[in-house]
Amino acid sequence: MGWNTYAVGLPLGMTSPYSHLQQIVFSRSRQAEGERLAVTADDPIDVVRALKAEEGADIWLCGGGTMATAIVDEIDRLVLKVNPVLLGGGIPLFAGGAYEPRRFDLVGSTPYRSGVTIAEYARRAG
Repeated sequence: MGWNTYAVGLPLGMTSPYSHLQQIVFSRSRQAEGERLAVTADDPIDVVRALKAEEGADIWLCGGGTMATAIVDEIDRLVLKVNPVLLGGGIPLFAGGAYEPRRFDLVGSTPYRSGVTIAEYARRAG
């Protein structure tokens, strides 16, 4: 996650929002400490590629469009939570900028009684 996503919990004393997972926060200028938390100024693409080369579970991106755009070519799956509430604003899924469209195919969708739907997409081959 990027620093802005991580910092949301700091006023509440939340220094390790996903302490059951290895967490990597990207920041060029700030440091933090928390359970299973690392802060790095390394290139996000290099970090993601190194993680993909390791054995283990999936890599999840938590945060806004700036980080997603930085690693867009490394994203294999999208898991989107659609909440039927209009707020009038928010953080875009991907930051603005010039990049080629990527195609994903729906591989699963789970609607809940609350109205929330979780939709999962896989990157289209070729």
